[in-house]
Amino acid sequence: MKGRKLSPAEYAAQIQEWARGTALGAHGVRFISAGEGRARAELEFRPELAPLTGMFHIGAIMTFAEETASAAGMWQFNPTNALKPDLIPLTFQLNFNQVRNASRGKLMADAEIVHRGRTLLVVEVKVHDDDGKLIATMSVTQMAPRQQQG
Repeated sequence: MKGRKLSPAEYAAQIQEWARGTALGAHGVRFISAGEGRARAELEFRPELAPLTGMFHIGAIMTFAEETASAAGMWQFNPTNALKPDLIPLTFQLNFNQVRNASRGKLMADAEIVHRGRTLLVVEVKVHDDDGKLIATMSVTQMAPRQQQG
């Protein structure tokens, strides 16, 4: 299986495996698909993700959106089951807008690469609640990894 291009569902499962024991794994994101310029993930509400208000912490929502954007970008440079950290795009700028919040259920994030240049990717993310209501939007600019010559 090494070297074979994975399907979006297979790649999402691979990211989930790589995430074990990392901040990504501790956050609790479940990747559903990642590939072909898109990613989809969900985040179940837990009290550990909330401040005293009992709602999702804005930082948890932002992190969730950025992690989903990263999953969309990762597949572009290494769509295999071999973890290659030097081929993971680096987020260096983001614009986040939260329009509402939730205190139960799960959030769904959908990310899509809207620009892929030689050195930059731009990924748009929308986060919705269980009822399909928009929670937040994010635009993420990622630095493309340097492609190996050879």
